[in-house]
Amino acid sequence: MLSPIRILHVDDEPGDLEIVRILMKRDVKEDFDIVGVTEAKKALEKLESEHFDIVVADYLMPGMDGIELLEALKKSEKHAHLPFILFTGKGSAEIAEEGFEKGADRYITKGGATAENQCHELAKAVRELVRGEKGEAEK
Repeated sequence: MLSPIRILHVDDEPGDLEIVRILMKRDVKEDFDIVGVTEAKKALEKLESEHFDIVVADYLMPGMDGIELLEALKKSEKHAHLPFILFTGKGSAEIAEEGFEKGADRYITKGGATAENQCHELAKAVRELVRGEKGEAEK
């Protein structure tokens, strides 16, 4: 059996961290080990002391936004390879484009669909980026 995918989830809203954790774990059962932090600076600290397979980050956060976090990771030899997903409700086409230019692997918006659908899309993207797995309908 494969070991769980370790996800570092960064969002300044603790409630969003918890909802996403619950819905993603429900979507994939025991496949994910999700660690949530509420600040990008805390995420950088966690990355220095723990191993993660992927980073999922909100865009609009105080102090350091998701794009700035992405830039910091891409400048780091140790973390430049980590897949990165911008998962935000405050997004726009311009933010998505900037994220891709800076090295983001995916851009998923929180607004519009149900939380379950968004978390399913996020879980699918995580599996694709970390393990190269395609969704059930795509196999």
